[in-house]
Amino acid sequence: MGMKEAWRIIEFRRLVVANFVNMLGGAIFIIGMGWTVAQMGGPKAYGLIFTAYFLGHLPLLLYGGMVVDRLPRRTVALVADIAQAVLSTLAVVFLVAGFPKFETLMVVTFLTGGAGAFSIPAIRALVPDLVEDDLLAQANSIRGMAMTAAWMVGPLIGGFTVAEYGIEACLIIDVITFVFSGVVLWTISEVPIEREGEAGALEEVREAWRFVKTQPWLLAGIIIFMIWHIGDTGIEIGVPFIIENKGLGAREFGIFGAVGAGGAIIGAAIGGIRPVSKEKRGFVFYAFVVGIALCMLMWAMPIPFWLILLFVLIEGVLGGNLQVIWTTTLSDSVDQYLRGRVSSLETMGSLFFIPLSPLLSGWLIEETSVLTTYSIAVSLMIIVTLPGLLVSPFRRFVRVDTEQFPIQANGDS
Repeated sequence: MGMKEAWRIIEFRRLVVANFVNMLGGAIFIIGMGWTVAQMGGPKAYGLIFTAYFLGHLPLLLYGGMVVDRLPRRTVALVADIAQAVLSTLAVVFLVAGFPKFETLMVVTFLTGGAGAFSIPAIRALVPDLVEDDLLAQANSIRGMAMTAAWMVGPLIGGFTVAEYGIEACLIIDVITFVFSGVVLWTISEVPIEREGEAGALEEVREAWRFVKTQPWLLAGIIIFMIWHIGDTGIEIGVPFIIENKGLGAREFGIFGAVGAGGAIIGAAIGGIRPVSKEKRGFVFYAFVVGIALCMLMWAMPIPFWLILLFVLIEGVLGGNLQVIWTTTLSDSVDQYLRGRVSSLETMGSLFFIPLSPLLSGWLIEETSVLTTYSIAVSLMIIVTLPGLLVSPFRRFVRVDTEQFPIQANGDS
């Protein structure tokens, strides 16, 4: 069984289409918003806008996971799409009416982050509901390729659109994509949530956390990426200023994002066509993480733009492959009734320090340089990754059978 078999599942195919269009609009908005803010206020303002997103996103993630494990996941994703379409529409109205541009973009980014706290775990948890266990790797690869294809096309459209027509045009496209995504999601059948009993909200979170603690690979991954993303986010903050320092503009900023996404498509395809065995998943995953950090360091070097793009492409290939590895491991190692909450815990934990990182990185770039900031960030990323490579239980990406959370007969392992 392979990727063709997964793609033949009609409702999964619809989910992929909806997710692609949703991400396409998001990529167009982020590129347009990012370049607009970077040109208006420099590194500190660019860092602040990203902090606004994560301050809206992270506090609601746990609640979003509980909602996803209680309510039909298709409906949760659909409502989130509608909410984001409304937010982008209001942003256009306020900008056209003459409201301050930076403040308007910061508010809509903050609220969009909140909506994403529901849509992201809903879509992730819906994939294994629609696809059989033996096709999960291929399904996650297809979804990964669709998402990265959106991030390849979206930055190109976003870079051109913001350069020619401004951020308002990017927001209008964003509205159209969210509406289209919602219509497609509406055609997907609801999948009942199988629950053994009802519990209070706090107890539901505790149950998910107890599961995480029984899985060394999962707990270690959350802690490692909690620190790793401090450096990773700092590097992302520096990208528009690398472009600017070379005398380039919004179109090249879009090309930068598109090349990385193109690499991720290649990586996701490789991950689906030749899935890494469970025994090797962890080592390959963390080796790729180190490779990504080294590629990112090269972005800040005084080299031609085309050579920077080559390292962006390689980083994308590694990132696309490891995303398939991690998503597949979560899908085939977490019981259905826990997936939403565990997904939210994993995301919230790994992104815990991100609201501080853009502010710190923006300040550091202004006070020192992009290269100095990148050197510090990459050193942190490599050091924190070493336990994942060296400690056997951390790199063994296999479900641990425990008395409290026994492996079910349907094949979770």
